[in-house]
Amino acid sequence: MPDLPAGPPVAAGQEALSLGSEGAPAPMVELPAAMVAEPVGPNPVGSNPVGSSSAESPPVAPTPAGVGQVRLPDDDAVAEDRLLSDCPYCGQSNQRIGTRCQRCSRVVVRLPAWAQHRRHNWLLSRISWKRIIFSAAVSLFLVFVIWLNYPFAPNPVILLKKIQSEMTADVGPGVWTVSGRDLRNSRSMEVGYPPPDGEVVWNSFIPEPLDSEPVAQHANAYVGSANGIYKIAEHDGQIREGWKGATPGRITGAAAVVESYLFFGSTDHTVNAWSTLNGDAWWSFPAEDTVEVAPVVSDGLVYISSGKAWLYALDARSGSLIWRTQLDSNASASVAIYDGRLFVGDDKGIFYILSARTGQEWFRYRTLKTIAGSPVVSADGTRAYFPSSGQLYAVSAEEREVPGLYQFKKIWAQLWLWQVPGVPRPPGQQGGLWRFSPENPLQGIFSSPALSDGDNGSVLYVGGYDHNMYALDAVDGSELWTFSADDAIHASPLIVKDRLVFGDDSGNLYSLDRHDGSLDWRISLSSAVKIPPTLSNELLIVRTNDGNIYGIK
Repeated sequence: MPDLPAGPPVAAGQEALSLGSEGAPAPMVELPAAMVAEPVGPNPVGSNPVGSSSAESPPVAPTPAGVGQVRLPDDDAVAEDRLLSDCPYCGQSNQRIGTRCQRCSRVVVRLPAWAQHRRHNWLLSRISWKRIIFSAAVSLFLVFVIWLNYPFAPNPVILLKKIQSEMTADVGPGVWTVSGRDLRNSRSMEVGYPPPDGEVVWNSFIPEPLDSEPVAQHANAYVGSANGIYKIAEHDGQIREGWKGATPGRITGAAAVVESYLFFGSTDHTVNAWSTLNGDAWWSFPAEDTVEVAPVVSDGLVYISSGKAWLYALDARSGSLIWRTQLDSNASASVAIYDGRLFVGDDKGIFYILSARTGQEWFRYRTLKTIAGSPVVSADGTRAYFPSSGQLYAVSAEEREVPGLYQFKKIWAQLWLWQVPGVPRPPGQQGGLWRFSPENPLQGIFSSPALSDGDNGSVLYVGGYDHNMYALDAVDGSELWTFSADDAIHASPLIVKDRLVFGDDSGNLYSLDRHDGSLDWRISLSSAVKIPPTLSNELLIVRTNDGNIYGIK
């Protein structure tokens, strides 16, 4: 085989390529300097000594294996993967272009330079649909929990229920249509007929008497008992003929008479509406438990409570349920209504302010024991009064509950009682104005006051188990005068113009000058007066514990 002609010597920095298919040498390709191996070691074979001439050097022979070592530069130790990039949406590093990001699950693309700023947006890099949905769910849950404890929005279904009438208890002179005289429970008749002189004009008897306070309209009085409701003529005290008043249950609370309707609750778990003409039933509503308190009628709604702590608002015309709400305990007496607000107390000692239209709870004031009577509201609607723990409380009637404030003050008070250093005395409960207490609260106040809002100022009149009748300034609770009766005063008094009428447990009935507490007249009846007296036209109607009922002029 003939010798092939020797090719040109391989220059340093070049590498001979393989021959072509026809044996001709392939063209020489100059490689980038970064990919040329650098020899290491002292003067390796094939290198020229310093200062020698390349022209005088013989051709370089291939370096024998094992002679010298080769080291690659650090930049070329690992070749750069141009398919890896930072996610342009969330900034996650080392994500392969064309695949989904491991953090935000969006497809990784190489954005142009003008869009690269989104990678550095801290807020956008942390927003995702999962986080938005989770945050919304948590927020809704917290709002729902707060609403359960401090409801700030009524049930919209209630607002869609149409009330069929505007029936409201008559508070004009000469009538006593609801317990407490009017919607504020003022027990005050400051216009109309003159005060009675203490003359008994008739005496009647109601069998199996209970604590039902008489109500009156159109020369008729209606009184509840264990047998039902009696309709009595005011001129002679006799039971009206043709009246069908028998009921399956006992009538322990007062009735309410409005227009031609007589409303009352019964221990047979019903709320009823009868015709005042003959006692025919208009409608009956089934309650959750026994109904033993008096109803109140305002703006077409009948407000009444039952056992198991339920409070109802019924349509006065049809008896259909508009709303109901459950208190912490049974309502202790009838409600008061003023300017769309409903006031009620319960057996647990909690005083409530609710929306009269929807039943939405707006405020609570907590006491230690049962609220012993119906709330009384001032003429301007700014204050409410009620008895509890043998004391008379005055609270703001315009308060709205601040969520968590009561619980915070409760913890504050506990720390103060423990005498923790630096903890000051806590402020009073939200809404509290003043409290009046007799010397011995155990023989204190256990009935609702009567309220006069005259030109000479607002005055409260309330009796106690300590035999005293108190006149108090309604603004600050200061004592104006005191009258001592012969026995405990169990029932609320009655204001008739400038006179104050009340009874005691010995059966005495008193009439005082309410400006100074001086005695006007006094008569003795057959038994204790534990039911508040009422007034119809010029007739004072008084029930005693033994079932007798008196007409006094």
